[in-house]
Formats: sequence, structure tokens, C-alpha cells
Amino acid sequence: MVMKHIFSFFDNEQECIQAILNIHNDGNPIELDPMFNKGMFYKNTVKLPKLRFDLNAEKNNFNSVQGDASHLPLEDGSISCMILDPPFMFGTHGQTKNNVLNKRYTMFDNFNDLKTCYIGILREAYRVLKRNGILIFKCQDYTDGKTTMTHCLVWLWAVRIGFYAKDIAILNLPITKVYNGNLKQRHLRKTHCYFWVFKKSKGEKYTEKEIG
Repeated sequence: MVMKHIFSFFDNEQECIQAILNIHNDGNPIELDPMFNKGMFYKNTVKLPKLRFDLNAEKNNFNSVQGDASHLPLEDGSISCMILDPPFMFGTHGQTKNNVLNKRYTMFDNFNDLKTCYIGILREAYRVLKRNGILIFKCQDYTDGKTTMTHCLVWLWAVRIGFYAKDIAILNLPITKVYNGNLKQRHLRKTHCYFWVFKKSKGEKYTEKEIG
């Protein structure tokens, strides 16, 4: 009997991903992960993708092939389901680059670098996905002095490229919260992240005027 998934809120990453695959990919596994890193997604029921790339695969001896998620050695329209998990932090300053947290989380130097990366990997995902192919995109909002609602921007960039935003799941993991305990708290701490589910549509792209 297939379990029915009702809620969009999870506290276990593997359960979240598997629920998305069950609903939106007929339970079939992810075919491509071009930002594989250490492969922390793939535990329990979440199967290892056949195609795995990473920018630091050779340097860190990851279980993947050296490759750039924005320039993949794959044919147009060749992938049914893929996942992207880019860094979400940006704005290196002062001792940020030496901060212990930055050893765990890759950080962009500034927001424009994040934007360039995100749009580049979204465009490449659209290229390699088959018609009606599924893209799972993990992202997280970020506060560093001010809050950037990154998940809203990911939606905006994706639909402009031609994706249909089919679904979204929220994952809450308080033990991985990132914050500076020496500063007075001025924002709610972001302990959650988002898993967007984008579908490669027929190619109807929204314009800036249509989005508003």
C-alpha cells in the first residue's frame, strides 16, 4: 500500500525528498545530482543517482565526477529528474571566511555571485531536463544584517526561465541553524529550508510584466 503524503512540513530530510519523489516522480529515484558534495541526501529509501557531478569531486575524492552544474556534459532533454543543492550564504566580510561555520557551509562573496550561480544552474537544468521533467531545488533564506527571501527569488528566476512551480516542501532542522550568538537577535532565526519542485513546462515563460 502506497503511503499518502498530506503535509508539506518535514523534520527529516530523507522523508521529505522521498515524499517528493513518490508524488512527483512516481516513486522513481533522482537521476542526476550535479552538486553532489558528500551525498548526504542519499540514505534510507533515497537511492543514489546514476549521474553525479561536483566542482570539488577530484579535490575531495567525492563519489562523483568532476563537473560544473552550470555546464554539464549532457545532451539536451536527456534527464527525467534531478536535484540542486547550492550554497545559500553570501556576503563574506571581516573574519567571515575564517569562521568555523564557513568550513561547513560554502559561502558566496556577495549576493550577485549567488544570483549568477542560481540562474546559471536553473538554465542548465532546464536545458538537460526532458519535457515534463522534474527539478528539486533546495534553498534557504538568509539573514546577515538584513534578510534575503531567497526562496522567493528562486521561484522568480525559475518561472522566468520557463519552469512551472509545481510544489514546495519545508524542512525544519533546528540543530543546523546558523547564527552569531555574540550579536543581539534582531530577526527570527531561520531553522528551515525549502524544497521547490519545478516542472519543465511546454516553454511558456513569464515576463517581468506578467509577474508584476
